[in-house]
Amino acid sequence: MLTRYSERENNLIKGFTTEARQAIEVYHWPGNIRQLENKIKRAVVMADDVYVGLQDLAMQQDMREEESSLPLNLKQVRERAETIAIKRALVHADNNISQAAKLLGVTRPTLYTLFSKYDINGHEGTV
Repeated sequence: MLTRYSERENNLIKGFTTEARQAIEVYHWPGNIRQLENKIKRAVVMADDVYVGLQDLAMQQDMREEESSLPLNLKQVRERAETIAIKRALVHADNNISQAAKLLGVTRPTLYTLFSKYDINGHEGTV
């Protein structure tokens, strides 16, 4: 996704800073993939460097809001943590379901069950 928008804008973006990648991975993304795409489109336009940073993503406020909305119920916390881990694994595996399952230490059928349980699209990890 980053490469596609970088080419469209004739920007020579090489990737994300570690801080930006971590923010993308842990953020809940209530708007799902469209919200992520919009953040990346904006970041490509705003980036002054060859690496997209947290500032370019404009996620500082989003992260503060995310932290303040954390549930106190342990079941909800676990569900949220699992959802985040699944999305992170998808990002790291470039949406390869088999690789994501290996990263998570589960089988592919189990991962598909988790997709259904948490209403996750197998392409939500696209970055």
